[in-house]
Amino acid sequence: MDAMKVTPALNMPAWDSRLTGALKTNGKAAEDDAKLRKACQEMEGVFLNMLLKSMRSTIPKTELGGSNLQQDTMQSMFDMEMTRNMAAGGGTGLADMMYRNLTRQSRAAAAPSPTNPSK
Repeated sequence: MDAMKVTPALNMPAWDSRLTGALKTNGKAAEDDAKLRKACQEMEGVFLNMLLKSMRSTIPKTELGGSNLQQDTMQSMFDMEMTRNMAAGGGTGLADMMYRNLTRQSRAAAAPSPTNPSK
């Protein structure tokens, strides 16, 4: 009997190994799901950071605020934190799209393929 298909029944004892296996599998799936969502958010943050960096490169530099190295360092740190927060707050929706696509692909890969596609 597959651990994912086991549903608790009133007549099954709590120590039944099929139930504990299902709980472990479901717990790992939830953990993997959270990791995938976080990775998608981080990827969106990286993308937004690259986008912002290329946008900032089109603005002419001035010497008013001090050393260019200091300004560049502070600006890149600010941009990195800002884009992380943007991605965590919903961002552009890229993380959600990636998450849906990757989840759909992993479910399709995990699903058993039919032996006879004509029926």
